[in-house]
Parts: sequence; structure tokens; C-alpha cells
Amino acid sequence: MRPSRSPVSRRRVRLGEILVEAGLLTSAQLEQALAAQHASGDRLGKVLVSRGLTTQEAISKAVASQMGIEYIHVQAIGIPEEVLTALPETLIRRYQVIPLRREGNALVVGMVDPLDVVALDDIRRVVEHDLVPAAITPEGFQHAVNQYPALEGTLDQVIQEIRPSDMGEEEPGLDKLREIVEDAPVVRLVNLMLVQAIRQGASDVHVEPQEKQLRIRYRIDGTLYSVMTAPKHVQAATTSRIKIMANMNIAERRAPQDGRIELRVDNREIDLRVSSIPGVFGEKVVMRILDKRAALVGVDKLGLLGPDLPRFESLVTKPYGIILITGPTGSGKTTSLYAILNRLNKTDVNIITIEDPVEYQLAGINQVQINPKAGLTFATGLRSFLRQDPDIIMVGEIRDEETARIAIHAALTGHLVLSTLHTNDAPGAVARLTDMGVEPFLVSSSVIGVVAQRLVRLLCQNCREAYTPPAEVSVRYGLAGPDDPPPVIYRPKGCDRCNHIGYKGRIGIFEIMMMDDAIRALVVKESSADVLKQSAVAAGMRTLNGDGVAKVLAGVTSLEELLRVVFVE
Repeated sequence: MRPSRSPVSRRRVRLGEILVEAGLLTSAQLEQALAAQHASGDRLGKVLVSRGLTTQEAISKAVASQMGIEYIHVQAIGIPEEVLTALPETLIRRYQVIPLRREGNALVVGMVDPLDVVALDDIRRVVEHDLVPAAITPEGFQHAVNQYPALEGTLDQVIQEIRPSDMGEEEPGLDKLREIVEDAPVVRLVNLMLVQAIRQGASDVHVEPQEKQLRIRYRIDGTLYSVMTAPKHVQAATTSRIKIMANMNIAERRAPQDGRIELRVDNREIDLRVSSIPGVFGEKVVMRILDKRAALVGVDKLGLLGPDLPRFESLVTKPYGIILITGPTGSGKTTSLYAILNRLNKTDVNIITIEDPVEYQLAGINQVQINPKAGLTFATGLRSFLRQDPDIIMVGEIRDEETARIAIHAALTGHLVLSTLHTNDAPGAVARLTDMGVEPFLVSSSVIGVVAQRLVRLLCQNCREAYTPPAEVSVRYGLAGPDDPPPVIYRPKGCDRCNHIGYKGRIGIFEIMMMDDAIRALVVKESSADVLKQSAVAAGMRTLNGDGVAKVLAGVTSLEELLRVVFVE
């Protein structure tokens, strides 16, 4: 093996001496901490931090300075997927060491205890690279482990149990697949993958075949994170196991398929909507995680601030008409619809929904899932609903002219209709309906309001960092007027509570257009969406950008997050 480039001395340097020399401790404080360490049996660093004498970051930086090595803030960097597999999981856990990057033929490894020369010797025996140790904190190590769950639990061991010789050819035949997917290692691999995604709060799991490997990514708070790469030979077994769990056809690999998986994790009922599509390197599978508890939120928890909450309340309490929720996929439309249904769900009203699919089951509400093979579509379901004596009807999505016309007919005959559309803003919903072929006078007569929305990540309130942006930035993005001083706003920093991402959870930003007489007249005249927007703003509508800016000024989210989600003019 090649020698290490490490500047680490073969003599075990004492941590206490380093910290005293660095001025972080006095000799008296060190003696007290050593006595406490002797009594508790804990590591010295933990004792010092628990007694408030220093921080873990300060300890790691002092050690790095003394040893002439780099200190690396793991939470602020991305670790390439191929680097993570450079060390066995057993060594990573035993010595709290994580591979961070390659520099030529050298491997930079982050170590919680870079003074541990025994660890370096063990690692050197299995690595074909020069070693360059760097100092990291225990929190940084845990962040890396959490970020890449291939290092969690036994996933790495499970993958190693699935041997290429067991798989045979890269695309095994159907009989071979049926045999493989029932093997214990494959079953455990998929189960661990799903459980970890659920525990980390992921909304989607992506299983993506690459040319030479299988990549697993989780979407957490709207952002995709690469969490694991597996050898190519486990691809067919993994995707087929998921398809069997979802009651999909494993023999069909050339056409898209959909399925459903029901799980119980940590006493929570979890539904997974599974979708597969054929790709160049194999079938890509995406699983949408639906936590039944997560959707049941009140209207007051959606994120409506200031005047928007009473506007929203007045809209959903109207006795009839159409309320449209608009936004792209993943913008929280379904959550808003269910919040409205929960708000309106009483014993004296008959609520019927038709959805594709029924994502969450709501007590006291009659829910129907479309079934095109049986002739049950949004349009045919709506026709039947009108003979069921409904008070409130929820249509998962208005996709075509027929569904739009039946919904409008229901609204004009005294029913409250809730539905969604895919448009960029609230005024655009009107244009979308007319593009479908619905006459403008019918739109103006039936639609009572449109709510456009997006989801932005919430700043972690434990670690958010205050700063004052440049004056030109404040003016450009509407944070302050030309003659006003720049306001104090916040940006992400990262801590243990938010997994060192800086954000934790999401909240909606909204644009609520109430259909008043002026807007109805403009709709009948087939005015453009821009003209409708101007009229709505004059009547008190706060735009998506305006609501986002209000949340930035309130310290709820960051300016960068707003710009990521909303197009700011």
C-alpha cells in the first residue's frame, strides 16, 4: 500500500494539551474536566462541551490547526456519490470517518478523531489511495450518515449480500426474477429504503437506473437529495421487488405502470403511489409517500398571513360556485383542498369527491376514485354525483372541456365545487378554462374565486441567521422602497435540529383572486390575464411574489428560497 501523506505524528497527542495550548481552556478547567471524565467514562470532548467550556467545532478546529490538517464543515459541502463507496461501512461506523473527496490519487477522509493513528492504519490497509485526514465534528459525521442512508443501519451489508452471481445476466428472465425478488436480502433492501425515507420526512423516493449503477434519491421539503448508489446488478431485483409490492406487472418493462403500496411504519399508516417508466438504462420508479396524518391540517396551518386568511375564509364559506386551486405539481394543492373539506365537513352537508387517486381517506366524506377502464372518469362521475343530492363536490382536477362544463353546471345549480388546475397564477385559470372551450360568460357566472399557491421551505427558527441585504437587492425584489433603508432578513445556516440544511418544513405562499363585478366584466370581454391581474391587485389581491416577500420580511423563509420557487418580476 502507498504511504499516507498525513502529517499526523505516530505519537498519540493529548487533546487536553492541544486545547490548553490553543487558549480554549485553562489548566484548571482541564483538570476539572479530566476528573469529570474519569467519573463518567465519557470522552473528554463530550465532557467539555456538556460543561459549556467550549464547542465541538472549536475543538475540531484547534486539533486541525495543531496537526496542520484541514478542518471541513461537512454540512456545507456535497459529497460525490462515487467517493462515499471508497470505504466499507464497518470502518466508517467504527472510527467515525467519512470519505469526503479525491485529490488526484489521494483520498481526503473526515475524522471525528484525527488523532487516532490506529484508525488511519486500519483504513490504509483497505484503501488503494494516499490518505489525507481532515478534522470534522461528530455532528458533521452524523449529517453525512443521515444525508446518505447507504451508511445507515445495514443497507451496505444487505447490498453486499446480493451477489452478481445470484443475478445471472443483467436483465434476468421472468422466472429468475420471481425467484430473486423473494430473497431475504432484496426484501430487506427495499424495506430499509422505504422506512428510512419515511423517517427522514421524504415525500418521494426515486429509484433511477444509471449506466453503471443504481441511484436512489429522496425528495425532502421539495428538494432532491442523492442518498445511495448501488451496484448495477441489484437494479432488476430492486425495481421488480417494488413492482410486486405495488401489484404491478413485472413482466412488462416497456410501458409505464402505476401501483400502490400500503405500509405501517412507527404506528403510522403510509400509502405509497408507485409509478414506473421505461428508460434507456432500465425502469425508473418513483414512489410518492402519502402520510395520512400530514394532510389533515386546518386552514389556519396552510400559511395564510394578514388579509389572505379572512379572504380565504369568506371564499370557502360561499354556498355555491366554483373555487379553483392552481399551481404546478407538488405545490400543495391537494393539502389545501383537504383543509377546505375538513373546514366544511359537517353532519348537515353531503360532500362527495372524485379523485385520481384518493390520496387520503377523510371520515364522513364520500370519496370516489376514477376508474377509466370501468368508464368512471371525472366527467362521468360528476354526472352521477348530481343525482346523489350533494351540497359540496370536489373534483381532483379539471382536465378537459367536458369535465369543466359539468362542474360549471353543478355550480350554477346551487352546488359548491372545489377543483384544481395547472396554471402559473390565479388570473391564468380563467384563460385556461376558455382555452378548453368554455364560453367566457359561463366562467364569469360560475367561478367565485381562484387560489394560486406554491410551497417554500421554512427557515429553521433555531439557527436562522439575520443579515441586511444590499440596497439594490432590497429595491429590486420589493423588500423596501427606493428611499427606505434595507430591512433585516434571514438566511439559512444549519444546526442539528434541521439536519444542518438550514430549512425544516414547508409553508404555502398564496395569491387569492376574488371574482368581483369588475373582474367578471373583464372575463366576459375576454380580457388578457395581465388585465385581470391588474384589476385583482387593485381590488386587494396580494400576488404570489407579494405574499412571498411578506414571509421573507417576517423571517419565515429566505429570499433565495422565494426566488427559487417564484418568478419575481
